[in-house]
Amino acid sequence: MLKKSNRQIDFKICGLHVREAEGEEKSRTIEGHAVVFGQRSCNLTPWSSYREVYEIIEPGAITKELINRSDVVLTAFHNNEIILGRSVNGKGTLSLTLDDKGMLCRCTLAETATADELLSAIERGDITGMSFAFTCDEDDSENGVSYERIEARNDDGKEVWLRHVKRITELYDVTIAGHPAYPQTDIAQREIIDKDLDAKIGEPEALKTQREADEKKAKDRERAIAAQQRRSIRRHLSETNDNFSY
Repeated sequence: MLKKSNRQIDFKICGLHVREAEGEEKSRTIEGHAVVFGQRSCNLTPWSSYREVYEIIEPGAITKELINRSDVVLTAFHNNEIILGRSVNGKGTLSLTLDDKGMLCRCTLAETATADELLSAIERGDITGMSFAFTCDEDDSENGVSYERIEARNDDGKEVWLRHVKRITELYDVTIAGHPAYPQTDIAQREIIDKDLDAKIGEPEALKTQREADEKKAKDRERAIAAQQRRSIRRHLSETNDNFSY
């Protein structure tokens, strides 16, 4: 199953910054890692009461071949109306390169009012993170996406799962983000993520235990009702026989 996803990473990891000026003019070049390999994302399900899921983009998930066949835009806050740079088949105003850390993005911003505001915000530390949009093959557990449950639970007793992304099939955009510590948490997004994860990971252990307990109670209640009905029938038959005895 191919589904477009947005992922945001912490500013301490992505290292978004304005490059130092090489001459007297103020630098307009920003760079940072929109994708970081081998690092846990933030919790993808912060609203869940029974499970935490963290995503890891594995080394090799993005290849030079993928970059060279992709049309990737650099935006602000995933807003395609604010296009700051572009990489088409590996060429353009947006530079995308791979290193040991991940995918490094570099772009010299045009002299526009919007770019000036963004440059200032990055320099001040008001904008600190990066994000990217991609698709991967959820149905290919060997080469696409696999799930791993960590043996230990977290401090709140929740299950902890890792979502390993081994290969990204399409890249759409990289973006600068003001506060990338958490994914979108609106109700519609929650329902989509929960449904997808439940389909892949399976029923949470806590819910399974509760469901099995509820089912046992229901069966015990049904057996008790049936037993009560049988006793009532026997009592009724006994009383009937007594009334017709000679």
